[in-house]
Amino acid sequence: MKRSAHVTAVALLALVACSAEGKTEADAEGTIEEQASADPLPSPYTAKELKTALLTTAQTPSGFEVYRTTSTEPSGPPASASEKVRPTACAVLRNPEAKSRAETVAATAQLYRPSDELDQHSMTLVGWAETDAKTRMAALRNALEKCGAIQFSNIDSNGTRKARFQAEKAPDLGDETLRYSLNSPTFYQGFTVVRVRGVITYVKSDTVFGTGLTDQQREELTPEHQERLIRAQVAKVERTLR
Repeated sequence: MKRSAHVTAVALLALVACSAEGKTEADAEGTIEEQASADPLPSPYTAKELKTALLTTAQTPSGFEVYRTTSTEPSGPPASASEKVRPTACAVLRNPEAKSRAETVAATAQLYRPSDELDQHSMTLVGWAETDAKTRMAALRNALEKCGAIQFSNIDSNGTRKARFQAEKAPDLGDETLRYSLNSPTFYQGFTVVRVRGVITYVKSDTVFGTGLTDQQREELTPEHQERLIRAQVAKVERTLR
């Protein structure tokens, strides 16, 4: 949907001012899949293999550009918590792509589209032993069935924000797929999660609305799931890592 100049200007200011991302306290303390898998297996993938399986700018459809890629080796520790989420059982959905265990391997690409500067996009590949990848997907699915409204705050801040998870119809990709969104009056995040054997692909779209917008203006700013991008990334994972 076409975005008005007023709505775009308000959202650009909000995008500069704040961000909706953060590593959750529950991820640092022990995630659901860690509790279910007391003896995790090492990932059969290397960080180099996962980074190679990410789309490049030349391979991305719809005018996207990849401006940064990073990867984390299996020995790399999980990130420190920067966020508290309540209920804690819902934290696994808040930042599902976060590296939560030393056994996992991860590679991430940050993307933008010059024609649509408000939206932020990322693609993350996380490599697990296949049994642990299945456990991770089951944990996400279980949390999505139970979680609706959440509250979250930064560890070093007293401010609390509210948002709500919404399950969405998932495309038929890979071995199993989940799709959901996190919605609030000030931001939107859309997640598509696809497992191909032991590799889980997370594609996230992120928009910060700011305050003072009407429901119609927020609807104008809400990004659609980038189906061509998602399918292209999953197809490359299948070609490269199966």
